[in-house]
Amino acid sequence: MKKNNAHAIISSDFVQIYIENGIKKVELLLKETYGPSGKNIIFDKKNLSNPQLFKNGSKIVSNLRTTSEIENLIFLMLEDCFQKINSISGDGTKTFFLILAYLVLNGFKSLTQNTYSLETKIGITKTLNYALKVLNDKSLPISTEIFWEKVLERYIPQDENLVNIFKEAFERIGKTGQLKIRTETGKKSNLVLEKGMQISRGYFSPYFTTDKKNIMVQFKNPYILVSLQKITLDDNYLIRLLEPIIYEKRSLVIISSDIDEQALSTLILNKINGILDIAYVKVPQTFLFDKTVLEDLALYTNAKLIVSSRDWKSMQKSNLGQVNKVLLTKTKSIFWAESGLKEELIERKCHDLKQQILFSDSDYENEKREERRRNFTGTNALIEIGGTTELESSDLRSRSEIGLLGARACLYEGVLPGSGLSFLQLTEELENWSRSNLYGNSVNGSKLVINSLVKPIQTLIECQVDKNTLLPQSLSKLESLAKIQDIYLSYDIKQNKVKNIIDSGILDSLKGIRIGLQTATSLTYSILSIANIII
Repeated sequence: MKKNNAHAIISSDFVQIYIENGIKKVELLLKETYGPSGKNIIFDKKNLSNPQLFKNGSKIVSNLRTTSEIENLIFLMLEDCFQKINSISGDGTKTFFLILAYLVLNGFKSLTQNTYSLETKIGITKTLNYALKVLNDKSLPISTEIFWEKVLERYIPQDENLVNIFKEAFERIGKTGQLKIRTETGKKSNLVLEKGMQISRGYFSPYFTTDKKNIMVQFKNPYILVSLQKITLDDNYLIRLLEPIIYEKRSLVIISSDIDEQALSTLILNKINGILDIAYVKVPQTFLFDKTVLEDLALYTNAKLIVSSRDWKSMQKSNLGQVNKVLLTKTKSIFWAESGLKEELIERKCHDLKQQILFSDSDYENEKREERRRNFTGTNALIEIGGTTELESSDLRSRSEIGLLGARACLYEGVLPGSGLSFLQLTEELENWSRSNLYGNSVNGSKLVINSLVKPIQTLIECQVDKNTLLPQSLSKLESLAKIQDIYLSYDIKQNKVKNIIDSGILDSLKGIRIGLQTATSLTYSILSIANIII
């Protein structure tokens, strides 16, 4: 007997009701967690031994499920957009949703009144594009270390010790350095630094990978062979060098400008048959990669650099470089050498590169020299997030990872005043632009966008003011804040004061704002176009 897979069809008369109910439930939860005074939400997950605390919008929506299948379908639609924003900018998911909720709920009203049309959609799109253009012109770049520290204070969880650890980490590795986070329950939060050299070329073939799940190569205490010459099997120099390494059962990484097919096949067969843990990285001598990459790597790993056939003849195992560990991905390779290994030579090399920068007029050459110098002194940071309980440390780690994404998003496109003030500052300009450039129902679309942009700061104010005088206080505060047009000023909702954006650290990344606004309007169009739901 065939299984009955019948579906229920929800007609257009009820679709709007279900969508509105789903959005209002999410809105209720997110308003509780919004802003600096926002509270946590605890989820009792049946498949986990411990309940989990969440304040992040993406985490809340991805875990939120009700007894209604239709509402859960709405949550899944929202979840996809929340995760997209969260993974790219690490911030702005709740702001995005407040704008989305206003657009959708009021868009439904327009549909009911038969005032929503293609012109309305055009008005929304044009107003959004103009708003993003104005915001882009007003954004401030992260130009000083003090400003960057304020950005970290804004995004990293409000734990003074943890914020200081992040500041120290970036001071050591630079704004774009590699930083990892892990939990250490029962301990204090701590910073671990590892020195390593990185090149922008990865393993030559996936056959060399040791971690099939993450598709990467990881070796501990490998030998390093660095050659400016093409790797071949001529005269058996390579085979003779491999034999003692196989006997010692140590791994080997070969880095060269080229390799012939026969030699590559030999290396792959040795790897596949378990004879030798080996990997090959090709660094061709091109415009982007010259021989200095291999020269620097040889110096860093204490390897003899092979530049001629004479070097091959005299090459012995003792001439190979050594490092503590190696990580190779498809696009990059990182080498961690022993501390103190050729330290004096490396310091001298860094000093020479600095001198060359001082006496050179070529910006391009100086940029390459500075990259080389930083690569020699490059450091990777690991932040161990501590906590008394697993619940505390996992919550702190989750918020730290999201905060790190948000802080780095500020580097790409700059920052704007926080607390939704940058949106409020836009309203008058958007209204004037709308009156001059839009007509008919497209003006209604523009009004939807303008009013939605006020929702984030309005929600923050409503969370702070006395409930008995909510409406008059909220309107009065919005009117006074709307008059502020200085892009260097932000609104401190806790202290009810206007402060300098750099001193206060109350800011938002333009990247997060842009992605949030674009996603909100895109999802609005999709939701308003739904005629039926089939479950």
